[in-house]
Amino acid sequence: MLSKFFLNLIIFTLIITFIPKNSNANIYELSCKNNKNTTTWVYSNKRKQVILTKVNNSKTKKNFQMGRQTPSSFSSKGEMRGLQTNVTYSKNSNELAILQKSLRGSNEFYKCSEPKLLKEE
Repeated sequence: MLSKFFLNLIIFTLIITFIPKNSNANIYELSCKNNKNTTTWVYSNKRKQVILTKVNNSKTKKNFQMGRQTPSSFSSKGEMRGLQTNVTYSKNSNELAILQKSLRGSNEFYKCSEPKLLKEE
């Protein structure tokens, strides 16, 4: 009886020990706007993903992969309107930039509200 208790205690301790401490994949929402458009973005630093979810209240889904990231900023790459696109956000200035690499592309700059925590995992 006592040995069974110690065996269960050891197994429980091993399970707790091997669970990563920073396994949270917090998901945030950014609401941004400029003179022409209003956009909504969802991002997760742990998953290294940024998704454009709304443009002028119309639902859309454009995925971007994070390249560089810090706790206060990120830079991601993806495709928008058939062109290679970089999305850069800085929490210090609350600015988001969409930069396209083609001469036909457009560069857009947005002012954003503070990121809102949508889901804590």
